Amino acid sequence: MLTTFYYIDLYNKQQLSQPESEREYFMRMAREMKQARIIKKRQARKEKIKAIFTLALKLFKSKPVASNHSAYGH
Repeated sequence: MLTTFYYIDLYNKQQLSQPESEREYFMRMAREMKQARIIKKRQARKEKIKAIFTLALKLFKSKPVASNHSAYGH
């Protein structure tokens, strides 16, 4: 006895065996291009954040200062 689940499963298997239509192809390509743009934006944002943090670290780094204690005999 087939249940609704099996009908859906058989329908999906039939759909997989059919070749991709031109519209489906262009829609898939559009989705992939959109995802690629999103990934590029994320990478650019990460690079900007890294650059800001490295700049901030450079600003807060203290340089070693020569001590005058030895000159005064302390």
